[in-house]
Amino acid sequence: MAISSPGIGSGIDIKSLVPDLVDASRAPTLNRLARKEATLQAELSAVGLLKSALSEFQTKLDGLKDATTFSNRTAASSDKAIAAFSADNNAAAGSYSLEITSLASAQKLVTQQDYVISEGTLEFADAGGSFTVTLDGTNNATIESVRDAINSAEDNIGVTATILVVNGSKRLVFNADETGAENQLTITGTTTTGDLDIYDYNSGTATPDVNGDVATFYDQVVAAADAVFSVDGQPMTSATNTITDVIPDATITLADTNVGEPITLSISENSSAIKNQISTLVDGYNELIALINEQTSYNPDSDTAGPLFGDSLIGSIERQIRNTLTSRIDNNDSSYTSLASIGITTTSDGSLELDSGKLDTALKDDYTGVTTLFSDDTQGVAFKIDAMLENYLQISGTIDGRTDSINAKLEGISDERTKLDYRSAQLEARLYKQFNAMDLLVAQLNSTGAWLSSALDNLPGVVRQTNK
Repeated sequence: MAISSPGIGSGIDIKSLVPDLVDASRAPTLNRLARKEATLQAELSAVGLLKSALSEFQTKLDGLKDATTFSNRTAASSDKAIAAFSADNNAAAGSYSLEITSLASAQKLVTQQDYVISEGTLEFADAGGSFTVTLDGTNNATIESVRDAINSAEDNIGVTATILVVNGSKRLVFNADETGAENQLTITGTTTTGDLDIYDYNSGTATPDVNGDVATFYDQVVAAADAVFSVDGQPMTSATNTITDVIPDATITLADTNVGEPITLSISENSSAIKNQISTLVDGYNELIALINEQTSYNPDSDTAGPLFGDSLIGSIERQIRNTLTSRIDNNDSSYTSLASIGITTTSDGSLELDSGKLDTALKDDYTGVTTLFSDDTQGVAFKIDAMLENYLQISGTIDGRTDSINAKLEGISDERTKLDYRSAQLEARLYKQFNAMDLLVAQLNSTGAWLSSALDNLPGVVRQTNK
């Protein structure tokens, strides 16, 4: 209690005394509210951390819920220099032998003579269609002009013309863009003078040369040919070197021949993808359990506890997740009906442990059974946990309800402080009134005493005894 300058009558420092008395009366309530608020704030923070951890764990279930995680396929060729091999997720697992006798090729023709072109037309045709180039004798009077006219034709069916210089003589080269025997070119030259007839070509048929002698005007550098190959000993042909219609949902790209030395093409389940997702599930659960253990811990030595120690909600969440992880499902004829059966077990501290070797064995033994254990949309572990977590995490769900409850209690503390401030103001006013009245009374008594003392001193015959 602070006493400073004396008051009017009592000498008490009322301006210091009253606030001290008010503060003393407020202190127990303020301390109680502060402790309660700190507890609630810690609980609110812990619930927020729990919600975030549950949400992260739910996200880590997505891969195990997605059917494509389990349908990923790995395609391999034992010799990519002979053939490349790929497969989509619908391809069935299997192994195939491939032997390539010859590759598909696009035709290439080279004229044997340098010849000045006159008026007329050149028609190019294959099994897919035809197009015609018109030569006017003036603008198309050179080999270069013919080349450019062919390459710029809007309806070109897939013929590219180039020029090759042989011993100083220019030759036209006709390249078919498409491979396959059906894309063999037929070339027809038409003119009133007949000198374009030498450009006629039909499967290498002899045509008159520029001097009128019967000869082949073209060298066939590359013949139009189909690929010839066999898969598992079955002979096949293809107009292209990209084969998409032999092994369902898979593509073979032929690159070289290997007569008598077949290679192996294989399709297998991509178990690494599902193993990664399962590891993600285990790690995510262990992170969640570590957080729960931290927030619900109790240290008897220091008598301190986590903000959610003994909390019924977090206990319920932990039990439901653990029960789901340890439950069995009706997995048809598969022996893999629980996580424990594929190598996922619970340790003494509640975390999960993954036996990679046991998981590998399960995937090799019954890949479909393992995938069903997680991804079945009615009883799969991933779907069941996800549905349970959704009830807790959804808007206005259990976690939000708990957060709202804590915030309501914090608002209640704020209301209590407001009420305490009001009561303290009332007390302060009352104390000031009481102490001011007391001080005034003391001043009056002091004044009366002084007057009596003076009056007595002035009475005749009255002698005041003084101390010596």
